[in-house]
Amino acid sequence: MTVKQLISADSYKTRGVFQKDGENYLIVSEFYCDTIQGEGVYTGHPAAFLRLTGCTMNCSYCDSLEVWRHGTSYSFKELFELMKKVKLVNKLWNGQHLVLTGGSPLLQQERLQMFMIAFYKKYNFKPFVEIENECVKMPDPYQTEYIDCWNNSPKLSSSGVPFEIRYKPDVIKYLSSLNDSWFKFVITGEEDWEEIEIGFLLPKLIRKDQIILMPKGATKEELEIHRPITIQMAVSNNVRYSTREHIVIWNSAIGV
Repeated sequence: MTVKQLISADSYKTRGVFQKDGENYLIVSEFYCDTIQGEGVYTGHPAAFLRLTGCTMNCSYCDSLEVWRHGTSYSFKELFELMKKVKLVNKLWNGQHLVLTGGSPLLQQERLQMFMIAFYKKYNFKPFVEIENECVKMPDPYQTEYIDCWNNSPKLSSSGVPFEIRYKPDVIKYLSSLNDSWFKFVITGEEDWEEIEIGFLLPKLIRKDQIILMPKGATKEELEIHRPITIQMAVSNNVRYSTREHIVIWNSAIGV
């Protein structure tokens, strides 16, 4: 299998001068296609990943820190030209998902809206779009029209992020109300379920049937350590379990 790179994770090192075209640009860390979604409810589905630069947090277990912290600006025109070179528009038309990820893609949500509008005007269809987010930035209601699946990843205390930064009840509750909205929790130990119950279920911020438990693991070895407790917790509490299939297949490699 050959994953196609449109923008590599180290492109910021060699990127030339960006000619700004109003607000019609995105700050991109990497862009690749012809791979699969590695986690969440659409695990295994063919996907393209557009990773945007920047994040609202700095989780201790982040596996993409060295990617999203760097990036460079690309105009919509440049992005469409890159997509054309690998026939990505045709692949999106035929069902490959477009996954907006980061970092925190909602940091650029106004320009993301403009990008999706420009895509629709140019190609006359809207691809199936998934978006990753960490549940601290409120989505613009207009943004929700262009997103088909919300992969929400609220952070627990194991993330190392201060409580007041990572826990935003109003944002979490709003995200829970959206269609095809899921909450992936990274699991490191038995105490995590109590935190999920107290912080999310008891105050009725989310529904139990929206929960997905995923073992912590930026490498195969780390994934194997946390997998048994995560599966046991999912079965005991009757919620979904998700692997991290990209780690299982490619270990800690980036751009896949």
